[in-house]
Amino acid sequence: MIRLTKAGEYGLRAIRYLVENGNESRISIGDISIEKKIPEPFLRKLFKPLVQKGIINSTRGVSGGVRLAREPENISVLEVVEALEGPLALNECLLEDVNCEFLDECGMHGVWEEAQAAMARVLRSKNLTHLTK
Repeated sequence: MIRLTKAGEYGLRAIRYLVENGNESRISIGDISIEKKIPEPFLRKLFKPLVQKGIINSTRGVSGGVRLAREPENISVLEVVEALEGPLALNECLLEDVNCEFLDECGMHGVWEEAQAAMARVLRSKNLTHLTK
């Protein structure tokens, strides 16, 4: 079964909450944790790569919290998924740094490439506003 991990599922749930609540003010991680039923320590861990990739901004302190770093229309679902999960790969042979010894005789490689390209195309074509519809 190909599926998102809990990191991807929870991360997208938290991002959707940010989109739904607008980008005018910061939202505390504790509030997101409670509202979306995501363990706060895990949520804090999830937000680190989102900050590093420029998807969200985070500020510490009493008036701190998180918010989107850009308008939701300018952030693709693929960008968020890859920040949380790493590169999209339906099979190990599609990762850049992997050499499969069966590549020359494998009839599936082309199928995996086509399926992965289709999935990436769909996720790239959807921005964060699509998560609230």
